[in-house]
Amino acid sequence: MFATLLHMNEEKTGFNLDWRVAFGLGVTIVWITAGLFYLLGIVGWGNFVYLPTADIGSFLEGAFAPLAFLWLVIGHFMQQKEITANTKAINIQEMSARRLELHSRRDSYFKLLNLVQEQLSGIASFHYLSVTGSTGTGEVSSEEFADMRSQASQGDSSLFVRKMIGLIVEHSDDPAAVKEILFGTDIRSRHANNFETTFGRLLDAAYTVDTDNMVTDALLYGSAAGIYYRIIRHVSGEEGMNPITGMMTQQSAAQADQRLD
Repeated sequence: MFATLLHMNEEKTGFNLDWRVAFGLGVTIVWITAGLFYLLGIVGWGNFVYLPTADIGSFLEGAFAPLAFLWLVIGHFMQQKEITANTKAINIQEMSARRLELHSRRDSYFKLLNLVQEQLSGIASFHYLSVTGSTGTGEVSSEEFADMRSQASQGDSSLFVRKMIGLIVEHSDDPAAVKEILFGTDIRSRHANNFETTFGRLLDAAYTVDTDNMVTDALLYGSAAGIYYRIIRHVSGEEGMNPITGMMTQQSAAQADQRLD
């Protein structure tokens, strides 16, 4: 009730007074008033001033000791309130600093993403040329490849990645042909391993800025580069599930059954 009345008064006057301080002031006024009434009305001022100094000191000590203890307790609670408020302020500042740091890291990551996508496009383009160019099936001429490179450089950075996925899908019924496309020569193996390593580093960078797995899931499952990365890992035996069919290899399924048993 007292705290409610004090709060109403604060709203009217705009004066912010902690209820503990107000309570202490109220008790102090009542205590001193009662002490004066006792001193003047019962003991008598004339009798009091002629008491020995030691008795006067004992009287004052007994009279003000409860008030001193009261204000000590109030001071303790006020200090705890200030410490709590300071702790909350520090926590808010730390959270704000973390958000700013995370926001800065995300900005840096998305700038890096654009550069790495171009790098991945270049790796996939030379891999595609190795498979379909003059050193491979010969399906794509130098002029056609140059036109594709021009198209990719104008904003379609995943063009050659999609082309590689398309080749693998065409031969998905023939695992040997898929392995030949990805690892059939030293050059193709180098391109496949380079793509896997580069995308893996990009994925590691995404983990550092991704608090809810949205970025990493989009990279792995929602982008052409992510699907191609998982295809490479599947064909090399590093990933059990086929990203194209969604099926587990027999060896991976057997290993999963053994873990369950």
